[in-house]
Amino acid sequence: MNESLTPEEFGSESLTQEKAHNQTSLWQSLLHHGVVSGEQPAKAEIQSPWFVKLLLAISGWFAALFFLGFLALAMEFIFDSDHGAFIVGAILTLGAYALFTLNKNEFIEHLSLAVSFSGQILIVYGFIQHFDDDTCWLLATILQFCLMAIMPNDIHRFCSAFFAACCFIVTLAIFQLPFIATSIILLLACWLFLHEFERKGQTNNPLLNSLFSVVLLHKRPIAYGLLLAPLVQTCFMSFQYAWYGLIESELLSTESLTAPWMGDVLLALVSLYVVWQIVNRYPELSVKVRYSVLVISLLVSALSFEAHGINIGFLIMVLGFSASNRLLLGLGVIALVTFISAYYYFLDFSLLDKSYTLMLIGVFLLAVRWAMLKFVTKQREQADA
Repeated sequence: MNESLTPEEFGSESLTQEKAHNQTSLWQSLLHHGVVSGEQPAKAEIQSPWFVKLLLAISGWFAALFFLGFLALAMEFIFDSDHGAFIVGAILTLGAYALFTLNKNEFIEHLSLAVSFSGQILIVYGFIQHFDDDTCWLLATILQFCLMAIMPNDIHRFCSAFFAACCFIVTLAIFQLPFIATSIILLLACWLFLHEFERKGQTNNPLLNSLFSVVLLHKRPIAYGLLLAPLVQTCFMSFQYAWYGLIESELLSTESLTAPWMGDVLLALVSLYVVWQIVNRYPELSVKVRYSVLVISLLVSALSFEAHGINIGFLIMVLGFSASNRLLLGLGVIALVTFISAYYYFLDFSLLDKSYTLMLIGVFLLAVRWAMLKFVTKQREQADA
């Protein structure tokens, strides 16, 4: 049966069709003049206001908590059975994946997050039941890295990247490789930020290609998650002074394969890599300027060996400034101030030694700033002449 349209509905439909026709004509005109390329973008979805998203997110977490509470009361066999935790955890994780894939609503999104986290907790509980501590941390790291690449949700990717990096740091420490995990995670995060807009990456394995494509298409949430873990770990180690003695007495006494200076050297190499990648974006710079920048970066890293974390703050600030990323730049400023404060109140060094170290770093940075201003002024004078 055909339904007749009222004058108002007919007018609204006509305006919508006319607007769509105008957009198509504009795209074809831009395409003809070579301004754009490819297919016309799909119509943008209407975004809900932030307070509506917040209410839906809270509702989703409440619904998930009530559901999981009911599930825990009704299914006590999960914790009594040898494989119950694995089975239910896998079902919840797969269910969360299906919900992420089928619906983009904020309520469903946060409900899926809660269900997925609960499933992961049950899977890790199963690891604890059947394996020793070393193997549990290793399996948890592999699980989180896999979920980081598989789950089709940016919030989940961020959380999985953060949990994976934290588990990786603990895993290396357990396997007698402490002090170097922070630099490895920072290197991976910096690579993602430096190649944020690149989409290349092919291997001979189709499965690896699909995993790499997911990581390359969603670099930003993964990079932030990976970056947050070293920051939290370094901040915790900076303020919890007793941990230094604990690590030296427990880990180094059991024939640890790495030493604290190795982590500092690796971090300096990461800084050199980041600076070199950024400098290569400016081919007009002379070879002398390039190597001068590398030497400055190396000296800053060397001066910050005693003040743990300061070099990380500098590194994040350089990354944020090079990419015009205000969030990353602000994170670097906060990290730098935090680590300077932590070092200043570090009780294992005298106040005089700490003052000398901070003063030396400050004077060196001011001297570099003065040299940069002189160089820029000279370049401008040569360009004007």
